[in-house]
This record gives sequence, structure tokens and C-alpha cells, in this order.
Amino acid sequence: MSRLLRTFAAALVTMVAAAGVMLGFVPSPAYAATTLCTSTLRYGDSGSCVSKLQTRLNELGLDCGNKLTVDGSFGRLTRMRVYAFQGRFRLAVDGVVGPDTRSALASATGGMGVICASTVADHIRAIWPDGVQDKAIRVARCESGLNPIAVGGPNTNGTLDFGVFQFNDGGTLQEYLPGDTRAAKVDSALTADDNIRAALRLYQARGWQPWSCRDA
Repeated sequence: MSRLLRTFAAALVTMVAAAGVMLGFVPSPAYAATTLCTSTLRYGDSGSCVSKLQTRLNELGLDCGNKLTVDGSFGRLTRMRVYAFQGRFRLAVDGVVGPDTRSALASATGGMGVICASTVADHIRAIWPDGVQDKAIRVARCESGLNPIAVGGPNTNGTLDFGVFQFNDGGTLQEYLPGDTRAAKVDSALTADDNIRAALRLYQARGWQPWSCRDA
């Protein structure tokens, strides 16, 4: 192609792109978030709208072998991931995908700060003192599978347990996690290093007693 033709072609592309912007057309990005349905979704729902939700939640996570199965069933694991998303984005943690959660899912550009289990174990070794590191890893593995965005519950009293060491939002979370509000404390509990440091403080104050996996 001659220099004249190349120049003409480049100018033509520029003109077409400019015309597209003027007319309201924009190029499709290389990556586009899954578009969610406008209906409210909750535990027990099923169908294509739930599949889209599961796909979107997977887009915001990290594949550590813990991606949701996109099966269109809003079960326990999908609800846990909704809880985690709401907690990390400081929304009301109710497990229901209503207007606020749906809007946050649609606009989120970053992930949920997930790190894989082997990395979580390394962080525990770096933060906890010698002599109790291996025990701490066993307890965390039993409590959460070393998953920093694990959310357990609801418990019989309606409370939830958050993060690597499963801090309960009815007690230990309020006392040991950093943050001025409940939303900030939940976010901290779902952040691996904040959770691990808080667990060390809890252990130093009360030993292994607070954890159901104390004998791990």
C-alpha cells in the first residue's frame, strides 16, 4: 500500500470513529462486565438471571479453585459470595441482590481482594509468632478453608462469620476488627491481613477458645 493510501485509510478510520462518538456509538471494550437482570434475587431463586449473577461474581473474584458453578441456582455458596461482595463494598450484608447491590456489581471495576489459600498460609506465618503458626493455619483452614472472603451462617441467632478466622459479627468482629462502623469492620474482616492480625490479638487475649475449630 502506498504512503498516500495508508494516510487516506488512517484518516478514514479516524473520521468513522469520530462520527461514532458523535452519534453515541462507542467501541466495545476488550472486557465487558456481564449485564445483570433488573429483578431482585435472593436465596432459593433459580434461572438465567441467577446464572448472570454467578458469572458476574466470578468476574470479580480470583480463580483459586473457588469459582462459583454457574448453574442458575441461588444456593448457599452463591449467597456466601453475595455476602462477601456486599461486605467488601460496604453495603448492607443481607445476601439479597436488590437495587444497591446490583448497581455496585454493575459498576465495580476491581475485584474483592481475594488471595489463594497458599498465600493466606504464608501471610499467617509472616504475622503470627513462631510456635503457633502451624496451629493457626490448621484452625483457619478448618474455619474457612483459608478463604479470605468466606462468610459462614446465618447462625441460629442470625449472625454471620467473616473471613479467614471467621469473626462473628455479633461479638468478636465488633471488638477486634479495625474500623469506625460495622460496615468498615466487616470489610476489614474480609481483608486477609486485617483478619489475620485481629485473630492474633484475639488469640493473645483468649487463647484458642473462641474458635469452634480450636482442636484442629
